[in-house]
Amino acid sequence: MSRTAVTAAGRPVARGGPRRVAALAGAVGLLGALAVVLPSVASAGTTLGASAAESGRYFGTAVAANKLGDSTYVGILNREFNMVTAENEMKMDATEPNQGQFSYGNADRIVNHARNQGMRIRGHALAWHSQQPGWMQNMSGTALRNAMLNHVTQVATYYRGKIYAWDVVNEAYADGSSGGRRDSNLQRTGNDWIEAAFRAARAADPNAKLCYNDYNTDNWSHAKTQGVYRMVQDFKARGVPIDCVGFQAHFNSGNPVPSNYHTTLQNFADLGVDVQITELDIEGSGSSQAQQYQGVVQACLAVTRCTGITVWGIRDSDSWRASGTPLLFDGSGNKKAAYTSVLNALNAAGTPGPTTTTTTPPNNANCANGYVALTYDDGPVAGTTTTLLNALRSAGLRATFFNQGNKVTSNQTLARSQRDAGMWVENHSWSHPHMTQLSQAQMQSEISQTQQAIQSATGVAPKLFRPPYGETNATLKSVEAQFGLTEVLWNVDSQDWNGASTAQIVQAASTLQNGGVILMHDGYQTTINAVPQIAANLASRGLCAGMISPSTGRAVAPTDTPPGTTTTPTTTTTPQPGTGSCTATYRTSQQWGDRFNGEVTIRAGSSAISSWTATVTVTSPQKVSATWNGTPSWDSTGNVMTMKPSGNGNLAAGASTTFGFTVMANGQWAAPTVTCRTP
Repeated sequence: MSRTAVTAAGRPVARGGPRRVAALAGAVGLLGALAVVLPSVASAGTTLGASAAESGRYFGTAVAANKLGDSTYVGILNREFNMVTAENEMKMDATEPNQGQFSYGNADRIVNHARNQGMRIRGHALAWHSQQPGWMQNMSGTALRNAMLNHVTQVATYYRGKIYAWDVVNEAYADGSSGGRRDSNLQRTGNDWIEAAFRAARAADPNAKLCYNDYNTDNWSHAKTQGVYRMVQDFKARGVPIDCVGFQAHFNSGNPVPSNYHTTLQNFADLGVDVQITELDIEGSGSSQAQQYQGVVQACLAVTRCTGITVWGIRDSDSWRASGTPLLFDGSGNKKAAYTSVLNALNAAGTPGPTTTTTTPPNNANCANGYVALTYDDGPVAGTTTTLLNALRSAGLRATFFNQGNKVTSNQTLARSQRDAGMWVENHSWSHPHMTQLSQAQMQSEISQTQQAIQSATGVAPKLFRPPYGETNATLKSVEAQFGLTEVLWNVDSQDWNGASTAQIVQAASTLQNGGVILMHDGYQTTINAVPQIAANLASRGLCAGMISPSTGRAVAPTDTPPGTTTTPTTTTTPQPGTGSCTATYRTSQQWGDRFNGEVTIRAGSSAISSWTATVTVTSPQKVSATWNGTPSWDSTGNVMTMKPSGNGNLAAGASTTFGFTVMANGQWAAPTVTCRTP
């Protein structure tokens, strides 16, 4: 985002006392297109970040370093958000004011604050035609190209392992009807400059998500949107490293939220990239502004690969266009109607259905240096287990939960959710006693009851046992053997049970090496806050989160298939001669208390197809209440929906597209069946 003014056309819980641990180691149009009624939520998040995390997303804000001394500003920041973008402090003029001389002081203030609070960071921006330092503005040709690539390399390398996603290139496309590139000094170094920047960023920080970011790309019908789409499509086809597309989303009366906003997000996501709303602000006030904010949030929630939303500032007075009062808090820090509408929309999203659980590392994960085991003791805990699972899922991590049997019995649903999220659920005794002070019969009872409780809740009998406090002896080992259990201790203690801060927990995890096991606990917010930083640190060191081997008690690569990651059955057409074939694959993308969203992927077979027709059959009394990305029709019962493309149905061989719909369950939660045929 530039500092220039916007125009009407667009943008220019702690447990009861610590335990000693042995030291063993257009809103109306948009809402009409996505007709979703917001139900009341019995167990709702109370802050933006926590509510977004319930559906595996983030909710962030732009932060200015010079406001980190403002207690009201920092109080809202720390309470509400779980992602941070530096407003200006990471841009080219700030980080390289003189050629070859880099300055990170103000950016580091923001990064360090975010990391200490357990927040993730979006890096903004590595290469941009605007806010270049004076020395760069006076360069051209090869000299400028080399200077730009060196800047990308140096800044991304400096922050390697600390950044969730980089806006690698910002605002490279022209406004207007051309759909072409902006005529900038960087563009004049050669049309491949964007590709070169992305390749340099990947080499410098292999585990950060790499994004293209722009404004006025919200309306699917606009030439600029189509130009960016074609570039991303080309990059994906040629293997250029791009992971996400950022939509700035600066709206006002002259540039309202378009009615096809969801279509835009979905079509980009269908290319195989994440989509993120990166600089959201909407000028206005009252219910009109609130409704538009709600529509934007709902559009993101309806797209599985829309991974988060960032508002461009905290209070109206902090905004780059403060006179338009475009943010969620007024100048005094009070919540506006827009805040309430956003929070309600996030809470209405519920939690992702089992088929959307992400339990494996990203495709670009580098496990060359081995595996470590993240372990969490003493759960499940009603106040924290769900939040911890969401944090792990969002970071792409699997972990081992050593549960107490008495807590499993009281929280069977939570124990099952651990298993459904792809975690390993193991035995930590029934009541957390000092096992070495018990008789052999008492030891047997502690372990046996817990085995039964966990198997009853999860359907899987534990294979591992962690003795409370890490205390063990020969008698206990013999009892473990009777139940076929492997004793697991740890070689890194996070000290979260002893009041360690998030930063201290992250530091402890940074000492893990291949095969290592770290002790943490389910029950502390500081431990939950550490998850994204632990994930980033492991990735930067070529380590992945793995399972604990029942043979050795050490961390190894997972050998199981986590629940919720199996592919749903597909139905393949029998094609007519010359028409090609297609498959239809269904998954539940979101679920609420009264309804769920379904997503169908249509994929062409070994030859291209010119169109497709999908059939979706729901089980009575279910009813489809909303659809997107297709043209539907129904049979007389209302239970069979025929979906055709909305527009061009061409798919290249092996290419895919998706459409979605909302089903009102009416007490019936069976998954719809889907088929696909070609003309």
